[in-house]
Amino acid sequence: MEFVKCLGHSEEFYNLLRFRMGGRQNFIPKMDQDAFSSSLKTCYKYLNQTSRSFATVIQALDGDIRHAICVFYLVLRALDTVEDDMSISVEKKIPLLCNFHTFLYDPEWRFTESKEKDRQVLEDFPTISLEDPRSLCQEDT
Repeated sequence: MEFVKCLGHSEEFYNLLRFRMGGRQNFIPKMDQDAFSSSLKTCYKYLNQTSRSFATVIQALDGDIRHAICVFYLVLRALDTVEDDMSISVEKKIPLLCNFHTFLYDPEWRFTESKEKDRQVLEDFPTISLEDPRSLCQEDT
């Protein structure tokens, strides 16, 4: 039924088909990674390692909003990694989750006790927190 609805929007259907058939390169703006800070390069590396679908969508965004969303995604990925990790005791997990927002302002904070597959975002959280997403999306005045 959804497919039939899609046919009513032929331009959208055509673009979706092109995108799925390998036309992603036409949709994703080129990024001059040479102009990125080393921490932002690392953020994009982690983005591509932790998510294929979100990574594609995020990298299709324009300008500085792309960088801010990348960093926001990684912060939420780190939070979700703590939440999903069943090897962390509840006594340790609850304070971590409740205080997670404070770790954004602590350049030394990292968590090395996770057993989850995406643990690198916790182990290298200082690199991610270097890229303050609030400053990435502010316009020059």
